[in-house]
Amino acid sequence: PIPVGIDVQVESIDSISEVDMDFTMTLYLRHYWKDERLSFRSNKNRSMTFDGRLIKKIWVPDVFFVHSKRSFIHDTTVENIMLRVYPDGNVLFSLR
Repeated sequence: PIPVGIDVQVESIDSISEVDMDFTMTLYLRHYWKDERLSFRSNKNRSMTFDGRLIKKIWVPDVFFVHSKRSFIHDTTVENIMLRVYPDGNVLFSLR
């Protein structure tokens, strides 16, 4: 097993319906874990940042919201995905 940490930052609460007992919100979801297979040598100990194309090629934790009626990733011209890999294999994955 790989321990996975998660941060959630609520950007906005967009609507609330007392009748339907639901709400919509925009949030940033950040996952972080360590995958030593992604470690690399770095003399300056700097991380490397990637866009969403690499996400399709590596293992990423499957995160879901319990009791969610519906969730979706909003459509944009460019994906709001960021992947940062540190020399020791620590990974930060951020999704809006």
